[in-house]
Amino acid sequence: MNPDRRKVWNRRVKVAYLTFDDGPSKNTKQILDILRRYGIKGTFFVLGKETPYGLNMYRKIISQGHVLGNHTYSHDYAKIYASKKGFFQDFDRLERLLIKSVGFKPRLFRFPGGSNNRLIPKKRSPSLIRSIKAELKSRKYRYCDWTIDSLDSYPIRLSPRQISDHVLNESRISSSCIILFHDFADNSTAALPVIIEGLRRQGFRFGVLSLKSYNFQIPEGQ
Repeated sequence: MNPDRRKVWNRRVKVAYLTFDDGPSKNTKQILDILRRYGIKGTFFVLGKETPYGLNMYRKIISQGHVLGNHTYSHDYAKIYASKKGFFQDFDRLERLLIKSVGFKPRLFRFPGGSNNRLIPKKRSPSLIRSIKAELKSRKYRYCDWTIDSLDSYPIRLSPRQISDHVLNESRISSSCIILFHDFADNSTAALPVIIEGLRRQGFRFGVLSLKSYNFQIPEGQ
């Protein structure tokens, strides 16, 4: 293939990244079963779950070829966003658990609430988050936000149909999209097959986040 034509073709490739936060949960096995049925890999930003079920789900995520990312151990805003020290104590606790339980050290991270979390007290938010980002970079971590929020944790509970309609409407204008789902959300789990089939009809293939993949980080101040 002519190199110039290859570049044009690559720009036309549409890739969707399905990401799942806050697991393992009761839905994790079902989500994994759905992804396996469609031959798709996902990216799971997990919390600390030391139950037999939780540890087993970490192992299944890895053994089935999906990607594990660090989402802090506790997801406790009061703890992780109180100070840089408090943040990394929680972050490191999950990292140690994953290394011990599955022999895996993640290189991806997602801030609970996103990297522009508006619930962090404004008097310390910009400097705290900047210092955390700098430390993550020095540890060779990449933090990942999202381009489409499925709204599955919206205060007003949406139906599976509303979630699938929303995601598929948003994806129409994108060539690369990182979709945020919550592992614990029954409504988006139920909507997942419809979303996958709809994205395929729109011409998307599916990928996992990595240090080299497409990524999106919310600009500061937004």
